[in-house]
Amino acid sequence: MRREFWTEFDLHRMEDKKSIIDYFVGRTHSPPSQKLKQIQDPIARYQLLAQLAAIDEEISFLDAKGKERSVAAKDYARTGALQYNEPSGLLYWYHAFASNKQIDPRKAEGPFQGFLSDQLRWMQAVLGPTVSLPTAAPSTPDLSVFPTGAWALGFTFVLQKPCISKDDREFYILDNPVRKEWVFQVPYIAPSQWKGALRAAMVQELKWWWKGLSNDEKAARIEEFAERRFRMTLLFGDEKGEEPGTLKGLARYLDKLGGEKAANLYREKVKKFFGMEAEPSLPRHRGWLHFYPTYFDRIGLEVINPHSRETGAGKQPIYFECVPVGTKGNFTLLYVPLGDVSEDDMRADFRAVTQGLKAMFTVYGFGAKTSSGFGRAKVHWRKEEGAEVQPEEDLWEEWEKIWQDG
Repeated sequence: MRREFWTEFDLHRMEDKKSIIDYFVGRTHSPPSQKLKQIQDPIARYQLLAQLAAIDEEISFLDAKGKERSVAAKDYARTGALQYNEPSGLLYWYHAFASNKQIDPRKAEGPFQGFLSDQLRWMQAVLGPTVSLPTAAPSTPDLSVFPTGAWALGFTFVLQKPCISKDDREFYILDNPVRKEWVFQVPYIAPSQWKGALRAAMVQELKWWWKGLSNDEKAARIEEFAERRFRMTLLFGDEKGEEPGTLKGLARYLDKLGGEKAANLYREKVKKFFGMEAEPSLPRHRGWLHFYPTYFDRIGLEVINPHSRETGAGKQPIYFECVPVGTKGNFTLLYVPLGDVSEDDMRADFRAVTQGLKAMFTVYGFGAKTSSGFGRAKVHWRKEEGAEVQPEEDLWEEWEKIWQDG
């Protein structure tokens, strides 16, 4: 018996691909063959549908008026033949349809969504409190095991715009799958993604604050610019592009933004803090912020259809998987300072991070295509909405003040 999964279930060689797709996505419940009946796991069906992306074969069917139509197999496996009011594939799987008419996908739930919810519950049962379900209040870590000055944040957010991210798998029915956790296959945002998004938002806030100053104000506040850049480095780790002799990326950008004097002050602060004043290069360090992954229980499709400048019509729609509008998620962040940090510095870091979170969720977004408005969310930042701030007595007032302002 052949053991290789792709060889054992070779859709390329099977007949009646329309029936195969309809069975896999739940449009029909009768398997086209007894062999395919054993493929019950939705993740396995995902993987098998990917084979159709390389097939040029056409699928024929009768539309609502009884006229024969045809569409490419890969398109039928992605969205069906929407031009003929025949939704199928992933679009049918992710969203609900009634009488072959699409209803608002933001309010619709297809057969696949129940599987994601079950996966998350199973994931929490296996991994325990490290996994926080979107429907439950976020859980923050116990600070008693961390050094003095540590604090944690946890809150629920609801997507106001779809969240798009890029998965790193190479073989998939769509060219743009949303990022999924590898074992349980639920959409998620990795800690590294949160870290990059928050740092980018705080850099943007630093840029607009600096550009809003006059030349005389900039000359008087170079120390403040260098200090804010230094605190961001402590929070997130060394800047990308900080290479001896050749600056690039973020390090080069911030050097140019603040000017040579501010750049020199910044590097002096970093070397002094880490006790490396005599070293020619800056130390490598990870940063004091530790992010937790966010898991979602919904998945959907977005489409971008570039239009021809001559005709004004779009002919090649590009489909993206996304986490749709209205989906809930939990955000959790841990701050653990290392070294000699005063309470004033700790509070300054808390204020900076809180302001950065507000900017990231409400202005800049997170995930991919944020410049087009994707990845923005409404944050449940109040106590009665389930937000947590630890140590609550010391920092809750500052947290609420920042979110209430503006």
